[in-house]
Amino acid sequence: MRHTCEGNPMETPTIDDIWNRLHRYETAVHETRDHLSECSSFGRYRIGSPYFEQYPLRAALDTFKDDVRITGALAEYERITRELEFFESKGGKACRERLYCDLLAYTEAYRTMLCYHEFGMDYEGGITDSPIREEIGILLWELRKDFPTDDIEREISYLDTIFRTIREVERTEYAVISGTDTPGGATGSSDPPWQQYPSSRRQKEQAGFR
Repeated sequence: MRHTCEGNPMETPTIDDIWNRLHRYETAVHETRDHLSECSSFGRYRIGSPYFEQYPLRAALDTFKDDVRITGALAEYERITRELEFFESKGGKACRERLYCDLLAYTEAYRTMLCYHEFGMDYEGGITDSPIREEIGILLWELRKDFPTDDIEREISYLDTIFRTIREVERTEYAVISGTDTPGGATGSSDPPWQQYPSSRRQKEQAGFR
């Protein structure tokens, strides 16, 4: 996955990161609303884009819990989220179904990426630089109350195991060739992607957030 604070929800964010994320969140909501008919799973406009910004933003805000410096940011988050909720209410069931179709498409893409890698046919950037695994996890959190996701979660857990094995093999090969270990010796998180955010959908609802 991406390894900068701006793109990785597990890094420690700064106040500036929060405001940058808020801007991206609002832009994603407006673009998705204004270009809904142009949305596609892998196009410039994607119906999941607001959620791909919302979930890491919520996780970043949680790191500043009870910090008065983000009072304005929290108010801005609530305002943008109300816009998203209004958009959702207008789209109704059809929007949720389109999100679910994207979840299926991203799961298939994740599987395909791993297969290509096994055959030495990586696309530019490789698996580790792709946001697709994180996006699958976000959609699973968002949709698990509306659709049965157990089978998809099992499939992703299986694919994650393959991904971790690939990274471990590559790490070992790198160590043999270079005589050193890879930085940090990381082999990927052992947690499924939908468990990597400190705020689940249920926790957000209990706290008064969507």
